[in-house]
Amino acid sequence: MIERTIVGVDGSAKSNAALEWALGREAFRRGSIVLVRIVDDTIMSGDYLVTERTIDAARDALASQLEDVRRRHPGLTIGSELLQGDPSTELARFTESTSMIVVGTRKRSGSRLRYAWSVGTRLATKAKGPVAIIPEGDLGASADVVVGVDGSVGSIAAVQFASAEAAHAGGVLRAVHAWQEPLAWQDAYAPEDEFLSSLEQSHRELLEDSLLTVAVRYPDLTIDPQLVHGTPAWALLDAAKEAGLLVVGNHGLSGVSRFLLGSVSHTVVLNIVSPTIVVRQDAGD
Repeated sequence: MIERTIVGVDGSAKSNAALEWALGREAFRRGSIVLVRIVDDTIMSGDYLVTERTIDAARDALASQLEDVRRRHPGLTIGSELLQGDPSTELARFTESTSMIVVGTRKRSGSRLRYAWSVGTRLATKAKGPVAIIPEGDLGASADVVVGVDGSVGSIAAVQFASAEAAHAGGVLRAVHAWQEPLAWQDAYAPEDEFLSSLEQSHRELLEDSLLTVAVRYPDLTIDPQLVHGTPAWALLDAAKEAGLLVVGNHGLSGVSRFLLGSVSHTVVLNIVSPTIVVRQDAGD
């Protein structure tokens, strides 16, 4: 269970979107929210130097924002903290299984490579708990939650987290499992219809089995299992366009940092279309 929500704020449109999303999510919960503003000292140049004046200005801006948020949401427990350093490193210090980090991101345009090392992407690779990445702009009002299902440990954790979110918000849990023919078949020749039918049935059973515990735990939750023939990342992104939230698992793969999320989660984050939460494989709800 998430007991504390950490929101990275800096006064930008993207961080304001993240804050408003976090406040909306926490409106009917019993957790707390902490606004964390970080004075980034990793980008100092001739045009930008971190001075006492810079820190004082950041402290004043944070205090003003905290006062405004507390005034607008008197029923919530809200605190703040000012830090100095690299934003993703400092925010990562707050991560744990019972805390969720929330950060904003700009609308996606142009090359996706520019987002590969964003704060949200870097946080999601090393966080000990869930990380929510919120795109700026109109987020809509849907309470539906889309979750990726593939039978892995990471996927199981994502399904548990997503089902709790959907149940709490009163939305529909849309569980998406995408499947394709093995690459060897795709490259060599077209498989027979009987093989394809058998393969599709196997994937359907995997999807249904992954949702059995959810149906028992949340008997009043509407579950919409969706079996899609296609690539997983783009199937999830397509389903998430009309949803209020997308949840994907972090498989915690080893190797170069940019691939730590796994190819599906990484593609989803780079092409984000709705609020997206990346869940560690050892996390639940």
